[in-house]
Amino acid sequence: MRGRAKGESAAAAVLRELREEVEAVSPRIGLAPGVARFMRVVDEAPALRSRLWAIGQETLGSLEEALREETGAPPGDPLPGLVAGQINWVYQTVTTVIGREMGAGRAPAEVSREVLVLLDDVEELLSPKVLGYAVRADG
Repeated sequence: MRGRAKGESAAAAVLRELREEVEAVSPRIGLAPGVARFMRVVDEAPALRSRLWAIGQETLGSLEEALREETGAPPGDPLPGLVAGQINWVYQTVTTVIGREMGAGRAPAEVSREVLVLLDDVEELLSPKVLGYAVRADG
C-alpha cells in the first residue's frame, strides 16, 4: 500500500498486487505444491493458529495507522479503520481461499485461475468510497 503509484488508491494498490501474485502463481501468496502439508500443521496447532490471527490483527492496525497518517485523518475519525478493515477483508478472503484450496491438494495454477475470478467479485463488492480512499498524490 505504501509503495502505490501516483493516482492509485490504497485499495486499488492492494487489489493490483494481489492480482499480480495470483496471476504469477506465486508461492509468496501460498500458491505452491507443499502448502497442503503446511496448512495441516497450522490447522492442528492452536498456538500457530493463534499467532496467525495475532499477525493479522497487527497488520490491520498498521494499515489503519498508515491510512490515518497518509490522509491526515484526526484521531477520532473512524474512516481509516473502516477502510483498513475492508482492505484487510480482501486480503484475508483471498489468502483463506488459497489456503483452503491448496490444503485440499489442488493444483496451484487451477486455484490461481479461480482466485482471479474471486478477486473480481470481491472488488465489485467494495464501495466507491473504499476504492477511492487514500489516493496517492505524490510520486
